[in-house]
Amino acid sequence: MMKPIFRLDSVSPTLAERFRKASPQKCRLAAVVACELASASAGLSGQEVTLALGALRGGAAAPPFLQQRLERLAAQLDDEYLRLEQEGDQSKNPESLRVFSKARATSALVFALSNDSAQLHEAIYEAIAAMSDPDELVRAAERELQ
Repeated sequence: MMKPIFRLDSVSPTLAERFRKASPQKCRLAAVVACELASASAGLSGQEVTLALGALRGGAAAPPFLQQRLERLAAQLDDEYLRLEQEGDQSKNPESLRVFSKARATSALVFALSNDSAQLHEAIYEAIAAMSDPDELVRAAERELQ
């Protein structure tokens, strides 16, 4: 039987393999840690973010409206990132990267809040994409998966 291929394999094959072998509970813990680190690194804040992180930490199901609001926020941030990139003004590059990081951190929260535990690897992948230096996040997620 072939093992599933995750986008996570493209950024950290070792982490992806540990994810495949870990229990669903450990996978969830790794996704929570990844979301916490990515949100903090990206400067992601606001009521929805606070509620999402609280639900993830407490292991509670998040209300459906929360995931929908975060999906809208991620889409808005992606649109803003694309607009900044299309302007092509190099002086706006730091702003563009900041918006990209927030979009990826928000997407990580959306995946982590999903009732489908098969989406947790996507949360970790998105969290890694939100980081300028994801080494700490990868190590933290690997620890949770052991």
